[in-house]
Amino acid sequence: MDIIHFIVLAAALFFLGVVVAMTAKNKLTDQYAFMWLLFSGIGVVMAIALPYLNRLSHLIGIAYMPSLIFLLAFLVVLSLLIYHTALLSKQERRTRILVQEVAFLQRELKNYRKEEN
Repeated sequence: MDIIHFIVLAAALFFLGVVVAMTAKNKLTDQYAFMWLLFSGIGVVMAIALPYLNRLSHLIGIAYMPSLIFLLAFLVVLSLLIYHTALLSKQERRTRILVQEVAFLQRELKNYRKEEN
C-alpha cells in the first residue's frame, strides 16, 4: 500500500467516524444519517478498492483514474443538489400554507374580539 492509498483510506475512515459521531449525538436526523453513512461507507470501499478502480477506468475507456473518481463525485453531488432542491421546495410549500393558516386565525381572532366589544 503506497502513501496516497493510506491517506485516502484514513480520510474516508475519518469522515465515517465524523458521521457516526454526529449521528450518535443526534445532530443528524435518521434520514440524513442513513444517507451520509451510505456515502461515507462508499468512500471507504472506494479507498480500499483504488487499484481496482484503476483497472475499471481503463476498461470503460477512461485513461486517467482520478477522472473516473471526479465523475462519480460530480454525479453524487448533483444528485444531492436535486434531492435538497426538492426538499426545499416541499418546505417552502409547507411554510406558505402555515403562514396562510396563521393569517386566517389572526383574522378570526380579531373578528372575535370585535364581536365581544
